[in-house]
Amino acid sequence: MGGGASSELIAYLKKHQDGVKWLLAVSSSQSAAQLILSSGEPVISMWGWSGSDEAMTPARLKELVKKGELRYVQLGGGGMGGGPGGGSSVSSEVTAWVQEHGTAVQESEYSSARQSSSSTDSQSTTSTVYRLDPSGVA
Repeated sequence: MGGGASSELIAYLKKHQDGVKWLLAVSSSQSAAQLILSSGEPVISMWGWSGSDEAMTPARLKELVKKGELRYVQLGGGGMGGGPGGGSSVSSEVTAWVQEHGTAVQESEYSSARQSSSSTDSQSTTSTVYRLDPSGVA
C-alpha cells in the first residue's frame, strides 16, 4: 500500500480508537486517501498530497489529542521518502513532538489483531505508529 496501513493495523486502530474522531494521522494525503478507502474512517493528512505542505504543527496536534479527537499518528513510510514532509522544520518539530509524547505501538501488537499469516507489508519496516494520550500531552 505504499506507506498505508495493513488490514491488521486498521483492525487494531479501530479496536483501540476509544471513540476519537480521527482513526490516524499520516504524512501525506496519498496515504490518507488509501486508509480512508480501506477503513471507511476519517484520517488526517499532516503534510498535504505529496507530504511537503506544512499543514500540521505541534500545537495543533497537541490540541487534537487533548480534545480527544486523535489518538494515533503514523510517522515515516509515505510521502517524501523515509520521513514526513521531506525534513522541513515544521515536520521535524511535529515528528520530535510525537516521539517525545507518544508511545510507539509495537508491530506485534497489531500484526496479531487479526490472524496474521504474513508480515510482508513494506510499511511495517518503514513506519512507526505512535499512541498519544491526552494525559501525556498536558
